[in-house]
Amino acid sequence: MKKSYVVVSFTIFIIAYIFYGFTSHNNSKISFFLNNELADRTNSDKTLIWIYFNDKGTNTIADAINTLSKESIIRRKLRGTFDEKDIPVFENYVQQVVNTGITVKQKINMLNAISSYATREQIETITNLPCVKKVDLVAKFKKRAEDIEFVKNQEYPEVEYNPNADNGNSMSYGSSLSQMTLINAVTAQDSGYNGAGVIIATFDAGWDNLGHPCFDSIRARGLRTKDFVNGDTNVANGGQGTGEHGTQTLSLIGGYKPGSLISPAYRSKFLLAKTENTASETPLEEDNWIAAVQWADNLGADIISSSLGYIAMDAGSIRTYDWTWMNGDSTVITKGANHAVDIGIVVVNSAGNEGYNATHNTLGAPSDGKKVICVGSVNSNKQRSSFSSVGLTTLGAIKPDICALGNGNYVAMPSYGSGTPTTYTTGSGTSFSCPMTAGVVAMLLQANHNLTPAQIKTILTSKADSSFAPGRQRGYGLINAWESIKLARTMTNIIDPSSIAANFYLAQNFPNPFNPATRIEFSLRADANVKIVVYNTAGKEVRTLLNESKPAGSYGVTFDAGTLSSGVYFYSLYTNGVLQDTKKMMLIK
Repeated sequence: MKKSYVVVSFTIFIIAYIFYGFTSHNNSKISFFLNNELADRTNSDKTLIWIYFNDKGTNTIADAINTLSKESIIRRKLRGTFDEKDIPVFENYVQQVVNTGITVKQKINMLNAISSYATREQIETITNLPCVKKVDLVAKFKKRAEDIEFVKNQEYPEVEYNPNADNGNSMSYGSSLSQMTLINAVTAQDSGYNGAGVIIATFDAGWDNLGHPCFDSIRARGLRTKDFVNGDTNVANGGQGTGEHGTQTLSLIGGYKPGSLISPAYRSKFLLAKTENTASETPLEEDNWIAAVQWADNLGADIISSSLGYIAMDAGSIRTYDWTWMNGDSTVITKGANHAVDIGIVVVNSAGNEGYNATHNTLGAPSDGKKVICVGSVNSNKQRSSFSSVGLTTLGAIKPDICALGNGNYVAMPSYGSGTPTTYTTGSGTSFSCPMTAGVVAMLLQANHNLTPAQIKTILTSKADSSFAPGRQRGYGLINAWESIKLARTMTNIIDPSSIAANFYLAQNFPNPFNPATRIEFSLRADANVKIVVYNTAGKEVRTLLNESKPAGSYGVTFDAGTLSSGVYFYSLYTNGVLQDTKKMMLIK
């Protein structure tokens, strides 16, 4: 019966594809989903679309390197990579599309695409451009109005710090003590771990009460903000959307007000990205989220904490994502999250509040990402919260990965459009377990800066309370901050990021594998004598590609291996006689 159902469903899908593909719009560059959308719209209606290009034109990896901050380069050297996805979108192609009358909304290097609102006629013109590969629908996600995170709870007064009321703890946690104790973060802070030296990017709907006292230390260290909904830097209330949710989640990562609230990473630095429009019927547009990843990367973010887990677009529509898409790398937003991990950013995302289903997952993208740390919620008794989304992914991967407290968390009071309250309240949802986990990740990176995202995920899951028997409801279980930190200290040799020179960058050769030629690009931020040497696996020098003085700038050399045999080779960059970096490449003939 099940096999027949699948065959019938697939047949219906194919019939629908043929029908819409040839009656709605007979253009092979227009996706199936966009065809469906256009069928429901008039000629003058504008649709938010992705416009994908065939290639990156004449742009190179060196062009990408020049856009990055020192912090981003250091992070990639420690635990990430650099590849062709980072090459900027070719401006000549963008201008050709702009000439059709559209305005660019977001420009995404990773996808080699831009997003824009366009009419049916403009879409037709755009698809006729030779540089355009395809056009697709930008997904817009909805949260349920009855989501538990939207509940306004009781207000609690600010408590004046009293050093005599610490109950034997080194710091005065007040009402936040239980949520910190549950994940063993108090012991970690007693040992000096508080997220110092780590940059955390948080993606949310805005922050309406950044003047709250628990954010004093965050503001003192300096904030970078960007509103991807309204196109400015104001992430408080104003324009489209309000910021109650972000106020609460930020207080759970880095809030610090002795006597009332202390959170795991109160010494970290923060980047705040407003990606969600709470004033709209379609709150989150995936292009905003992915654009925020690109922004956070350029500013050197170590961690992304995203309390945004969505499934439904248009209920019952063929245009929606649903549980069948949650395989780890299908949705565009999940692809963006996985790429962020590839370049060394730890992505921590809430699992969602869709509750339990006996037959399939209830996850929201991008928490299904195979490289993303998906966080579920438990209550004070360490049991799964009834609202917390469950796995597995459609490919059978464990999700959620881990859990933290998401029931009755003590948080900063939002303004709700009225003044700057200094009080506190409580909230529930996986959006509240997620930031506490992100704060613990900051502790791990403080303990060992060169941990890769994969190593951090392994550490958290191996020290969680159900690591011996993971499942689809709690994943590997409740995290343990202190035990995770102890393991982190033993994982690899610890490198201080401040000791890593950021005045050069050696890119991975492209293409790789190659035959017979490949391009090696590098960047200098100071004048230097540069030498690039190729070695075989025995360490024997086979070619010197460059040996000369170069002023600061970006360069590239071509390695033609036409006379060499297939195999693994290494290339090294020396500046002023000092070995700076070595990378591996593969010649296949």
